[in-house]
Amino acid sequence: MKIKRVILLAMIGFLGVVAASAQPLSIYTENNPPASYAKDGEPAGMAVEIVREILNRLKQPDTIEIVPWARGYNMALSHADVALFSATRLPQRENLFHWVGPIYTQTWGFYALKGSNIEIRSLEDAKGAGRIGTYRDDAKEQFLKQNGFTNIVSANRNIINVRHLFQGNIDLWVSSDLNVSHIVEQAGQAPSQLELAYPFRKVENYIVFSIETDTVRVRAWQKSLDEMKQDGTYQRIVNQRAK
Repeated sequence: MKIKRVILLAMIGFLGVVAASAQPLSIYTENNPPASYAKDGEPAGMAVEIVREILNRLKQPDTIEIVPWARGYNMALSHADVALFSATRLPQRENLFHWVGPIYTQTWGFYALKGSNIEIRSLEDAKGAGRIGTYRDDAKEQFLKQNGFTNIVSANRNIINVRHLFQGNIDLWVSSDLNVSHIVEQAGQAPSQLELAYPFRKVENYIVFSIETDTVRVRAWQKSLDEMKQDGTYQRIVNQRAK
C-alpha cells in the first residue's frame, strides 16, 4: 500500500507540473545590461541566458519580452502567470511575489561626475547632497523613498538619468556596480567620467512570479535553477558573461 501511495503522490505531483506548465506564462525583463538588454532585436544578457536555460529544462516556450521596468513590475503585481526579472528582494516586496533565485548580487551606490566634489559618508548625507536621479519603481528608488528621501528625480528610462547627470539636471545618480558602466556607454558617455560617491547596500536579485501564479510552477523553476548551480551550468553562464 505504501508503494502505491508513493506512486500516486508522484503522479499527482507530475500532473500538477503539467497543469501549471499548460498555462501561458508572460515573461518580462528590462534593459539592464549586462543582466538583460536587447541585441539585434532579441533579449540577451546573463540573466536572460539563465532564464532561457530554465525554460529549456522545463520544455517551456521562450516568451521573454523587454519592457520598461515600471510596466513589467505592474504586470507582475496585477496579473496571474507573469514572471519578471531581475527583481531585488526587499522586505516591502516579500509578500507581493513568489521568489526564485538568487540569480546574482550587486552593490548599490550614488554616482557623481568626476570633479563634482560631492562628499557623502552616509545615507543622511545623501539627503542633502542635491538632486538624485532614480529609475521609476526600481528597488533603489523604493528604498530611498522608504528611507525618507525627498530629493529624488524619477525617470522612466535609466539611460535618461545619465543624460541628466551630464547635463547638470541632477547631481547624483543611484545605480549599481553591475550595470553602471554599461548604461553610461549606452548613453554615449565614458564610464571613466563618473566616480562612486558612496556605496550603500549589497543586494540579491531574483526572478519573481505574480502571487496568483501556481506554486507548482514556481517550485519547478527553483528546482531547475538549483540543479543548474549544482551541475555547473549556472557558473558557466556567469563566467562567460564576465569575460
